[in-house]
Amino acid sequence: MPGFLLRVCLLLAVESGAALLLCDAGAPWIPVLLGVFVLGSAVPHGTSAEFGGRFLVACVAVGAALAGAAAWEEYGRPGAGLADWSVRAATAVLLLFQTAVLLRLSRRRG
Repeated sequence: MPGFLLRVCLLLAVESGAALLLCDAGAPWIPVLLGVFVLGSAVPHGTSAEFGGRFLVACVAVGAALAGAAAWEEYGRPGAGLADWSVRAATAVLLLFQTAVLLRLSRRRG
């Protein structure tokens, strides 16, 4: 279980940093998202995850970083309404799905 917690914390730190970088209008988004993808695919190292599992974790990490950046931009705007709620819900669903996938990959024995 400590390996799982380390993987989740590492991925959350990378996604949070990417979300903060993507909030800047002049940020180079391609290298940021590429870095999130590469680190997201490396997080399941030490598990029996093959290409499919690593690709899924990496794609969800990129989606969570993008949704987190959109949620962070909407947070400061007054009266965002339903758009604000949907972006936050999408971020929460992606992070929950990512945690479930990492838990499944961490518990599986090769």
